[in-house]
Amino acid sequence: MAEAKGNQLATISVYLNTPIIAVLLGVGFVLGSILFAGILLIAR
Repeated sequence: MAEAKGNQLATISVYLNTPIIAVLLGVGFVLGSILFAGILLIAR
């Protein structure tokens, strides 16, 4: 019974963390792209 409860909590935490991680990756990718574009423009 306790093991099932632990698995349920782990599943819930994964469901909660997945969108947060996805948003962080998306923001990081966008910021990286902007920085890269800025560096390319400056380097010209």
